[in-house]
Amino acid sequence: MPANQPFNIRICSIVKTLLLIAPAVSFTSLSAQQMKGFSPEFSVNQSTLISTGEDLPFWMTTDSNGAYSLHNQTYLLFQAGLKRKMERDSLKKWGYSYGGNMVCGLAGAAEFHPNEYWLGIRFQSIILKAGAESDPVIYSGLSSTNGNMYRSRNARPVPGLSLSTNGFLPLFLGKKWFSYRFLYEEGVLNDQGVVSKVHLHRKNFYLKGVVSSSLSLSLGIEHYVFWGGNSPVFGQQPTWNQYFRYVFGRNGGAGATGSDQINRAGNQLGSYNLELKKEFRSINAVFYWNHPFEDHSGMELVNISDGLWGIHLAKKDRGALITNFVYEYLSTLNQSGPVHLEPAPTPENPSRRSGRGQDDYFNHMVYTSGYTYYHRMMGTPLFVPEIGNGTAKAFESTRMWMHHFGFGGFLNSRLSWKSLMTWSRNFGTYLNAYPNPLDEFSFLGECRYVTVKLPFEVKAGMACDIGDRFERRFGAYLGIGFHF
Repeated sequence: MPANQPFNIRICSIVKTLLLIAPAVSFTSLSAQQMKGFSPEFSVNQSTLISTGEDLPFWMTTDSNGAYSLHNQTYLLFQAGLKRKMERDSLKKWGYSYGGNMVCGLAGAAEFHPNEYWLGIRFQSIILKAGAESDPVIYSGLSSTNGNMYRSRNARPVPGLSLSTNGFLPLFLGKKWFSYRFLYEEGVLNDQGVVSKVHLHRKNFYLKGVVSSSLSLSLGIEHYVFWGGNSPVFGQQPTWNQYFRYVFGRNGGAGATGSDQINRAGNQLGSYNLELKKEFRSINAVFYWNHPFEDHSGMELVNISDGLWGIHLAKKDRGALITNFVYEYLSTLNQSGPVHLEPAPTPENPSRRSGRGQDDYFNHMVYTSGYTYYHRMMGTPLFVPEIGNGTAKAFESTRMWMHHFGFGGFLNSRLSWKSLMTWSRNFGTYLNAYPNPLDEFSFLGECRYVTVKLPFEVKAGMACDIGDRFERRFGAYLGIGFHF
């Protein structure tokens, strides 16, 4: 290999070679480990993607944990990962999990990065985890945003430290009917955003009630805070000395911007989430709802018409032609109204102001890269950030609606298929509305074949974007994977 080749290209060439020989080597080593009771999962994958446009179609690269970081009409993607899942054996006090995933992309240039890396320790029902791990896929991978408009699998997982329950735990007096789960997490956005060294705080709390053996309801709240960091416009923002102001949603202290001192410290946002599960004779049904908030108007449901509504139907006959169906509707049009603190004087109060609207979801005055990590939206991927000089520059359109359909099933015992269809209409923002709304239709169709005797699978698919928001483009891809 020539010594003057760029470092990333040399690294990717080495990874490509390793991916070719890894299956034979890993099969022997992992088999020996499994005989001893140790059960990690090893995988290597390679995908080739092409497009008629300057970039790949939307659904070919979306919800991929940020694996696709380059932009080109052709793309070679190599991935190698190792992970061990956390046991849920209640008889063991201690448990652990670990994992990592390396990604190499070739698309006019070369890019190499670790996508996931984590270590988790469980003591009884509490888990302490360090690193970056993606959330598990739910609703059969057919949701546009993995069922959570603030927490999709579109961007790379954020590295950090978290403390959580190991799933739902019985609630003291109502062990049979009520349970709860929580998560408390501190992460660091170590990408090249407009504001450097930003912290991301996340916490959630969920309650679950079991109405009957076939019906359950869970309610929860998610809270996120962008805090700290060094802004080229506003300078260094308060850090750990004002940590509890951020965490408890209080107003900013000394050193914070004037807006934060009047309102709330940092960029505060979150959602109310509901999930209703019902089991029928031949189908399991789930209805879910997310309601966004970025200030008190959202928390008080002034923007009640905004949110994500979804339904997932799963057949118990796992060999049917159609086994899974998802429908989702997303709207962010209201944003608590078009007016924000506009003068509305009265004789009794000449300085009176009216309106708590223009929430402008996922954008922020200080954290101007928006709700992004490594150029990708961390929530619903229908919000696409503007990129300038290699840096995310927030979202040009935050007012939109979307209809999304997902289908999946089996053609035979080894051949599965899925399809995603999304129609969206974008209106810009209240302050910078588009002259005409932008419509977009995005489609993906995929088939996946799993071999009988070998841990080997092949997938192939096609996708397209037709509309006003993206360029008109069609694409196709072919991938192979080994899983042990």
